[in-house]
Amino acid sequence: MRAFFAALVCTGLFGGCLSYAAAAQSGPAAAPMIHPEKLKQIAPSVWIIPDESRPMVPNVGLVVGQTGILVIDTGMGDMNGAIIAGVARKLAPNLRIYLVTTHFHPEHDLGANGFPRGARMLDGSTLLRATTQEQDIAEFGLSLAKTFSDRSPAAAELLKGAQYREADIAFENDRTLDLGGVRAYIFAAGPNHTRGDTAVWVETEQVLFAGDIVMKPQPALASPYSTVGHWLSTLESLAQLRPRTIVPSHGPTGGPELIEGYKAYFTEVQQRAAAEKKAGKSQDDAVTAVTAAMAERYPDKNRLAGAIRAAYAEAP
Repeated sequence: MRAFFAALVCTGLFGGCLSYAAAAQSGPAAAPMIHPEKLKQIAPSVWIIPDESRPMVPNVGLVVGQTGILVIDTGMGDMNGAIIAGVARKLAPNLRIYLVTTHFHPEHDLGANGFPRGARMLDGSTLLRATTQEQDIAEFGLSLAKTFSDRSPAAAELLKGAQYREADIAFENDRTLDLGGVRAYIFAAGPNHTRGDTAVWVETEQVLFAGDIVMKPQPALASPYSTVGHWLSTLESLAQLRPRTIVPSHGPTGGPELIEGYKAYFTEVQQRAAAEKKAGKSQDDAVTAVTAAMAERYPDKNRLAGAIRAAYAEAP
């Protein structure tokens, strides 16, 4: 499994990492830092710190209630985590900080130790993590963090000594968090991009934090457990929420059109791969044929090939 995981990194199949790989070829990449001055409000109780489509930087979410604030994703390394924690404290002075991560990749989870910790409600923070994310951490550990560190001195500095923080609350399927007048429904949705994909639905604001499950960039099946069929099922479930605003892990925010775009992509891949398999073509030949048919519209051939291979394997 670890060899598979490393191979995906090398081919740029991780969400938000492909542009970094290209940038690394042309010169040193800027440090993937969170920019707190970019904080903006997108709904009465919801703020984001946008990634501005910068490599290895997530869109960070903050949902504020009367008794607590939920932070969604941590940035890469404790320094970024501390920056986000500072923003949360300014937005919600004296309120309990809750923290959830959309998946276990370094820019989403390895800043958790930068948040305050302590026994007293107003001094510490509470980390919630899906048990499927815990499984990803147990199986793959810091292998991706090491790869990032080896490829970028800036990332290496941020990830120096990084460790996954132990969850204060681990949940199997979902958890509803009452922040005081605002409720955040946190649910495990994987295996899509990763086995431990986690999303957050703020119903009163109709805002969905979708992680890498729904974005503008081409989707990446970045786990040996990911399947096209499950991802399509997840998209159907998300569509039923009727979100007004979707905040992805990376790239610009959007609306239901982001879900429809991913549904169209995966449906076409699934149908074309199944047709090639039914015609007796090998998996490699199917990848060649389907890529030729779709690459003009979906130019990331590595991600496209990963989806085709998964769909081919799933086809009867």
